[in-house]
Amino acid sequence: MADFNPQERVKKMVNAIKAEANEKAEQIKDMAAQQFRIEKNKLLNQQKERITEEYKKKIESYTIEKRIQRSSKINQSRLSKMQARFELIQRLKEEVRQKMAKLIQDQSVYKELLKNLIIQGMIKLLEPRIELTCLEQDVQLIRTILVECQEEFTVIIKRETTKDFKTTLSINQSQYLTEKGGKPILGGVVLSCANSRIVCSNTLDDRLELSLQEFLPDIRNGLFKK
Repeated sequence: MADFNPQERVKKMVNAIKAEANEKAEQIKDMAAQQFRIEKNKLLNQQKERITEEYKKKIESYTIEKRIQRSSKINQSRLSKMQARFELIQRLKEEVRQKMAKLIQDQSVYKELLKNLIIQGMIKLLEPRIELTCLEQDVQLIRTILVECQEEFTVIIKRETTKDFKTTLSINQSQYLTEKGGKPILGGVVLSCANSRIVCSNTLDDRLELSLQEFLPDIRNGLFKK
């Protein structure tokens, strides 16, 4: 019993407790550091994903915006070209109209043109009685060719069908052609029958419009070569 030293024993116990406490503390520190690294990496990854997603959305938005701008510019360019083409065709139409107006100032030319327009309408309608509506100033001129139109029509029908068919023409003097689309009508006639239920418009303005529509592809190819 002489070797038993209580103080030394207590000291050893205290040292052992301290050592164990230090070991536990180190373990706790290591675990805390590991958990911190895990949470830090998790947070960093989340931030990276968020930033990546944000930039991805920004890039997509930028790409879409550029596509929209490009499409808008292309559409504007197309509309500008279409407008330029339309205006050029309208100018061409007006030029032809003006030349036609000068041409028909020659009464002999206009008389022959009227005769052809009337006979064409007669062939289209093929009715025994047809009424003509014209410009008021053309009434006298048309009167001079009524019989000629009727006779030539009869000859044409006989030649083409071997049938005898006659049409009587009359002039509508209760109303006259005036204007179309805000512009005075150049000339020509409107043929009607069956109490005006059937109408064939052979005015110069309508024929000009039909000719433009018919030759529009050729006109476009000639004016707007690719």
